[in-house]
Amino acid sequence: LALARARLHIPAAETPLAGGIPDLVGPRALALAASIGIAAGNEGLFVNPAAVAARKRYSVEAGVFVDRRGAETVGQYYGGSVVDSITSPVAGAVSWTRATEGLYTGNFWQGALAGPIAEGLHLGVAGKYFSVDGPRNTSAATVDAGLFWQVADFVSVGAAGYNLVSIANEAVAPMGAGAGIGVGNDRSLQVTADWRADFDRAGKTSNRFAAVAEVLLARLVPVRAGWMRDATLGGSWWSIGAGLVT
Repeated sequence: LALARARLHIPAAETPLAGGIPDLVGPRALALAASIGIAAGNEGLFVNPAAVAARKRYSVEAGVFVDRRGAETVGQYYGGSVVDSITSPVAGAVSWTRATEGLYTGNFWQGALAGPIAEGLHLGVAGKYFSVDGPRNTSAATVDAGLFWQVADFVSVGAAGYNLVSIANEAVAPMGAGAGIGVGNDRSLQVTADWRADFDRAGKTSNRFAAVAEVLLARLVPVRAGWMRDATLGGSWWSIGAGLVT
């Protein structure tokens, strides 16, 4: 159960650009800043669809996300997701998100399947459908794909490609890629680092680099803190988070 998440921007010369649908992640991934290379729950739908199959779980999440720049709200989203990696060897996941404020408003659906293709190696594919209104009204579908490899008990690696089928609207679904590595595990302490590239929105390839540490206290309270250097939206960001788990 996620209780609270926050991301803090370190002031720079210019206000960072507003995020949008491509920047959405789950609450744990928001606090972590770097999550492509670690076993995922529902946030795997956004960062690496293969990672939802790495742990056995049945999870239902709902959330509201507000993006602010100073006193101004530049984006607002709400929705929910379900992940089931218990019922069968192939994990399934679905999500729905509604954007009510921002450059684009409307609905965004995802559905993913993921499963093992070798010992410790998982493959995942997510289909995405957008029905949004904005500067360029868009109703179109695209695909994400990812790999997650549990190299050893305390080492994992992930890689993903985003929006691999062009929908000719880079503000909604920019093509991109990412990779990450995690050391440790989510039952005690882990550190992880990510790289993610956005190929379209800045008119050239822009990169994000992030690193984070996560510790589980008393087997009950996960505490997380991370840092991201973001050339896509601009600036450097610190992220913090805490929660409760059972």
